[in-house]
Amino acid sequence: MIAVQALVRWIASSDFAPAPLVGQDRMPLWNLVSLRIFEGLSMALLVYLIWAYVVTPWRRTGALSLDGKFVLGGVAAFVADAFLNCYTYLFAWNAHNVNMGVWTAYLPFHNPAASSRYAESLLWGPPMYVYFCAGVAIVGCPAYFAMRSRWPELSNVSLLAIVWVGEFAFDFVVENLAIRLTHGYAYAQTYGPFTLWAGSQFQFPLYESFLVASLGLLYTWMRLQAVTSPDGLSPVERGFERWSPALQSTVRTLAAIGFCCAATILIYHLPFNWLGIIGASHAHLPTYLLPG
Repeated sequence: MIAVQALVRWIASSDFAPAPLVGQDRMPLWNLVSLRIFEGLSMALLVYLIWAYVVTPWRRTGALSLDGKFVLGGVAAFVADAFLNCYTYLFAWNAHNVNMGVWTAYLPFHNPAASSRYAESLLWGPPMYVYFCAGVAIVGCPAYFAMRSRWPELSNVSLLAIVWVGEFAFDFVVENLAIRLTHGYAYAQTYGPFTLWAGSQFQFPLYESFLVASLGLLYTWMRLQAVTSPDGLSPVERGFERWSPALQSTVRTLAAIGFCCAATILIYHLPFNWLGIIGASHAHLPTYLLPG
């Protein structure tokens, strides 16, 4: 309900328009081209994940798989992305992103002094919430089983730790390539002791990859529980049988989507905001990365 009211009020407001491009800094053409390629590849990946894990299983069985629920949950969790700048401008957005502004002013706890006129990406933003969560779980589970087969002496904790390291490395590489090649976003204010290249446009908080990997590992663990369970249920779906048969499928779907949204806020957004707000490392940003 919080997400729906925020989106409806935003769409009905004058804020529903592309964010203004302020200042005189010009974005290099090759970075702009890279941004458009990044947007296109991100949307292509999202379409693939929706087709492969939502549409195809639905057409084949008439029901959503856990992967499909996680894909939809990632899209739903993207609404919470506007929480990143609810208090102050921590996450910088490029005004050249394909955008219609942002809905942050219509979310709870928004600081009226914080800008709500910046370019939340509509093309590469939602896919990130899918491939860094559902996507890494889809890849992480086969990797887990392959390692367990190759090294049976390793404990479950050790195997999951290796998966976490892989997810950390994946996020670190993808994000640093994205911020350097596309200028699509930047980390405007971070906690200095945990920040690489502090003060530059490309400063990167290591806790970003830590939090993203931890969130991805939770998705991976949840999927592992379903795959290894005799009834194929993830922990968040259990108890659905207490509902009437007509509602059971809907309850399972909403439980999985609710897990995605709650996990995103609790594991990623709250720690990220806390560390950013207490941080004092300010990036030197071109004007096209500043809010209007």
